[in-house]
Amino acid sequence: MGADRPWRIDAGLARELGDAIGWRPDDGVAALPPLMPAAMPMGSTAKLAAIAAGEVPPGADPGALARRALDHLGDRAAAPAGPSASPSWSCWVASTVMAALVDGAGLGPVHVAATRRSDPGAPIVDFHAAVQVVDDGVTWVCDPYFGAAVALPSEAGATATAVGPLGVASAERSADGGWTFDLGWDVWDVVLRFRLFGPALDPGDVQAMAAVSVTHTGVPLRPYARLHLGDEIADASEAADGTGVLHSWTREAGRSEQVVGSWDEAVEVFAEHTGVRVV
Repeated sequence: MGADRPWRIDAGLARELGDAIGWRPDDGVAALPPLMPAAMPMGSTAKLAAIAAGEVPPGADPGALARRALDHLGDRAAAPAGPSASPSWSCWVASTVMAALVDGAGLGPVHVAATRRSDPGAPIVDFHAAVQVVDDGVTWVCDPYFGAAVALPSEAGATATAVGPLGVASAERSADGGWTFDLGWDVWDVVLRFRLFGPALDPGDVQAMAAVSVTHTGVPLRPYARLHLGDEIADASEAADGTGVLHSWTREAGRSEQVVGSWDEAVEVFAEHTGVRVV
């Protein structure tokens, strides 16, 4: 990896993973973020496994992470009769892998950015990853963890909005050259706001942010996994009392909830519904 292209991985691996996700460079940068939470379970289990092993949570090595994601997608395609196994991945993994795919496609320049959640309901410390890409003269702010992309205006104070099947995302250019990113998926009753904190991280920076997330995080350190299934969002989590909770949301049916006896039971129900067994 060079200093000017810190997210470069093997070109063949990047191409294979893009194909497996269903993305081609001609589709454009904005088409990639919505595909990632449909291909890779997003959540906390990979992070929790690293913490249990006394390691820094993953994110800084997109080559190894891209290989694991590709192996999972291969297993998923080859075993339609039963669920395939995969960890659920953090925003840092989603963003560095996306940056590697964009770089491998010859698009960019591409940067992994750190943001800080800053809406009224945000905790004091809640860092989140994003991807900023310049594609054909347009600057895109992308969130592959939640599956959104917005073209960033060039004028300070201007806001751009993208309306999609899951809700609305918007980006506003700040007077200092930074930006804020708002995400209002219809499944939630809040709008999340993320403010640019670090515009161009390298792998060492991501390693540091992942290490910080072990003790300073905006989400509970309990198992969680989410997949986007067409126009449906499905997730599974462990509640504070140890029970398992599953949610399904579609625009037509709204949000439904199922409570089961444990996280392990939630994993099995999630696997039956999605075809992915979270590990």
